[in-house]
Amino acid sequence: VDCSYNTPLVTCFVKNDTEEVRAVCGYIKRLCRKLRLAGREVAQTHFRIVFVPHITTLSEKFLMEEGVLPLENVSVTSVPLDMIPLDEDVISLEMDSTLRDVELNGVSMDVVTTVARSIMKLQDVSKVIPRLQGLGELGEAVIAKVLGMRLEEFGYEVEEDEERDDVEGALEKKDKEEIEGMLILDRRVDLVSPMLTPLTYEGLLDEVLGIDCGFIQVDTNIIDPPSSHDHDDTPSTSSEPPPPPENVVLYLPLNDIDTLYSEVRDQHVETFGSFLQGQAKALKESHSAFTNKEKKKDLNEIHKFVKQIPIFTQNLRSLTTHIHLAELVKQTTEESSFRQRWQTERSMLESEQCYDMLEDSIACQEPPYQLLRLLCLQSLTSGGIKSAKFDSLRREVVQTYGYEYLFVLNNLEKAKLFRRKDTSWMDTASTFTNLRKQLALINAEVNTADPDDVSYVSSGYAPLTARLVQTATQGWTGKDEALRELPGRLIDVTQREIPEDFATSLKRSVIGPGLAPLSALATINDKKKPVLVVYFVGGVTLMEIAALRFLSKRPTFPFSIVCITTNIINGGTLLKSLS
Repeated sequence: VDCSYNTPLVTCFVKNDTEEVRAVCGYIKRLCRKLRLAGREVAQTHFRIVFVPHITTLSEKFLMEEGVLPLENVSVTSVPLDMIPLDEDVISLEMDSTLRDVELNGVSMDVVTTVARSIMKLQDVSKVIPRLQGLGELGEAVIAKVLGMRLEEFGYEVEEDEERDDVEGALEKKDKEEIEGMLILDRRVDLVSPMLTPLTYEGLLDEVLGIDCGFIQVDTNIIDPPSSHDHDDTPSTSSEPPPPPENVVLYLPLNDIDTLYSEVRDQHVETFGSFLQGQAKALKESHSAFTNKEKKKDLNEIHKFVKQIPIFTQNLRSLTTHIHLAELVKQTTEESSFRQRWQTERSMLESEQCYDMLEDSIACQEPPYQLLRLLCLQSLTSGGIKSAKFDSLRREVVQTYGYEYLFVLNNLEKAKLFRRKDTSWMDTASTFTNLRKQLALINAEVNTADPDDVSYVSSGYAPLTARLVQTATQGWTGKDEALRELPGRLIDVTQREIPEDFATSLKRSVIGPGLAPLSALATINDKKKPVLVVYFVGGVTLMEIAALRFLSKRPTFPFSIVCITTNIINGGTLLKSLS
């Protein structure tokens, strides 16, 4: 925030992040101190702190402890800017610290309330969602909160019991709901998938450059290298303006407005290069077909070509950009260290102990968060790390990367990402090993060029969350063993137009039937697929989004999936949020 001292109003927009709130408190106190030293009246400057999307209990408590909230010239308000569409089928709340708030700060109800409010807002637009399923503690808590909010909201609308019959009759005449069902997934149900390296174009862009709110920051030298155009060698005169800086950072949007990007983003690393080359060849042939002087054109053809020039220019610019970005991604994926990391990840997924590889990575001083991802992956897939190795690996990380990583490791332990294996007289299969077998998470024979399974997104591993979505649509019958391995319990409730409390809805709940039968009639009547919302509480990876898009496009899959999430994550951003 930058303002002059005589400004009557200072507005600070802030998210519910401890560091941001601390920075705002420090700024307000410093400015008040300077105003007093300058002999000005502090009360004449009003400070307005605006929380997006709303103030949480933790933030309010922090303002009180810092001595800012009791000040008469400080006010706090909220702007409910929560559901931000990043793409046609992806909506994000942009809450970067969800798991930190739940696991470390102990304020899970703030997260649950925010998510429940967003679902209520969605139902205001698309009508009541008839079927809600939830997996994990947060999934159950969100469903309970949504039902409670509906009941409370309905109590304001209908004050007398005798009016209920008339209201119910009127509600039954409403059109069919636009959203057939919602599956709410607690991120902690599947912590393995974020630790893996994605092999789709969009996922790799996020790994290499980092995608933030649907944008990437990229140097102009990457998308427009100096070798692509010749510079004039004539010396410039003193009257000419100085040349622009060479390293200019651009913000490039990545969404379905760019039709080329929407086609290439979910393709495998082995195919997107040839796909872009094919697009370049087709564009060149299209242009050459018209500019061929041997073929005469009439006025209609010329007019049509002129109208298409802006589209052609835009397609050429987009194609050039993505070819250069693809080359950058290819450079990364062709490095021996990248291939070795992928092989290590696959070995861990198949329940192998890779302690020697972890020790070698520490000795080679691999980037710290790449090393921590592998460390957490080993712990998650093996049900923990053996006690002797746990202590030695922990010690080596602290000695190699610095004592500040001792706090990082402690937080990862609290979040159950890195833990000591329980000692017992006999070794038993880990939770992940059982899930891997029961849900067929490994498909080593998948064809990445023409995939028939979601496991293509990582060359053979199907994200657990994608398999759970498939199971939810087909039905949970026969999946009792898999459900027992997952943290929390499966909640399946049907929402009625006249709302009920959570306990009543659970009594009517029948675990087993899938979501697909609900959509059978709609699919027959209209050829358009009904919508299934998959809500990730705690973040979703671009690899998982690619897998869900693959399912949506399959003719045999009964739904079109819309993904809503608290934020877009990868293994690095997830671990940094817990640091």
